[in-house]
Amino acid sequence: MARVEGLPGHDARVNIMIVVIGGGWAGLSCAAHLRRRTDLPITLVEAAPQFGGRARGLTWQNRLIDNGQHLTIGAYHETFFLLNLVQAPQWEHRPLEWCGIGLNQHIMQSWRVPNPRWPWRALLGMLPGLGPRGWPGSWRQSMRQILGELLQHQWRIDPSLKSASRRGLSVKEWLNHHRVPNEFVQHFWKPLAEGALNTEIESASASVLATVLRDSLGGPARSCEVRMPAGNLSIDGVDAITRWLERHNVNLLRGHRVERIVQSGDLSWRVDAQHGDQLRAINTQWVVIALPCHASSRLWSHSALPQTKPSQRWQQMDHRAITTVWVALDAEQERSLARLPQWFVLNPQPGVPHIGQVAVRRPGILGVVMSAQKVQHDSHASQHDQPLRSALQSPLAVQLRAQLGVDLEPLEQKWITEKAATWACTVDAPWPDHAEARGETGLAQLYRCADDLVPGYPATIESAVRSGHRTAEQLATELY
Repeated sequence: MARVEGLPGHDARVNIMIVVIGGGWAGLSCAAHLRRRTDLPITLVEAAPQFGGRARGLTWQNRLIDNGQHLTIGAYHETFFLLNLVQAPQWEHRPLEWCGIGLNQHIMQSWRVPNPRWPWRALLGMLPGLGPRGWPGSWRQSMRQILGELLQHQWRIDPSLKSASRRGLSVKEWLNHHRVPNEFVQHFWKPLAEGALNTEIESASASVLATVLRDSLGGPARSCEVRMPAGNLSIDGVDAITRWLERHNVNLLRGHRVERIVQSGDLSWRVDAQHGDQLRAINTQWVVIALPCHASSRLWSHSALPQTKPSQRWQQMDHRAITTVWVALDAEQERSLARLPQWFVLNPQPGVPHIGQVAVRRPGILGVVMSAQKVQHDSHASQHDQPLRSALQSPLAVQLRAQLGVDLEPLEQKWITEKAATWACTVDAPWPDHAEARGETGLAQLYRCADDLVPGYPATIESAVRSGHRTAEQLATELY
């Protein structure tokens, strides 16, 4: 473990070989895979009191919840490789059941996606009783047409289709090209695309959605199944990773906010981290910035580092907010919702505000997700943004009363809003080049990993873990 050499007061110096800045899933993955490749001292620095970033667990009303609702599926191979590596508790496995709810808890459509590998998954889905229920013939025909085109072009968007954008088609343009029925768009494609890409379908990249479909519908057996932690993301994920890191002599610094990184020689860096009223200067040879675009760009600017092609790209990235509301249910309300699946989609209904998109049931509580929100990001704003809550609370109450029979007003609520929850996966989003995707930043011995560094893939836990692994491998090639 790294040795702390002490000057008392605000200036304590630490001599370390590798520093990873940011303890979200990208930073955790990077630290774990670095430890698999090297015995050099590693320190993982996190500004918050706990690790996990925005995909971490919380305790509320003596119940386990997550900081937002994160849907993981069997196609997340790197994520579950990491969890198996650290011997995390087994997650629950459930078939993916796409269920759309209308007024008064009416199940309008339901599709339990078969688990066998492609193409058996698709063939079984066409059999009577095994395919989607509540889908009109026009929806089924539309789905066959879209899947047929994707297969013809190896799960890519037909390059002959024209777009108003130079970079490709939006999901909305792509569906319009196929004359997909509007109700099918509203009840299936819109929530699917906006949930997977957290970007409104008018701007979301159709090519990235095609990649999501390839890895899930077109993937091997169990790719589509939903996997959920039995407790929450911290208990069954983050905590297991941090325990493994500590057992393998990775130094974990919680509550240390990195203010700047400074080149202190041709082959070394200094990381200045604030911990309470103490400033620690961490001297190191290699630095990995494991932060999202906006935070990476802010740190780069505060550090007065020269602009590089990667740092300029981060500044161009747009972001979207996600709001999750957790509601404590009384016994009667919990019983009334028991007939519904564990998670489901709230279909848009005439005359009812469509604010909440996806709902998830846990014992005694209901979570409702509002994603793809265009909100001006303020890095100093509270996570629990009161003006945004005031704008959303009334229409959400109307929606939940009409669709689920849940009266929101008298119930205890936990609102979690992150104004820059994910980067916007638009058709115009700038992708990293090959060198940046490997973690390179344009400056020697300074790397980065984050969920925007997997070209063609949206912002997910999986993309963060993949990027952390890839950056660790690239840094290891420099070490040896």
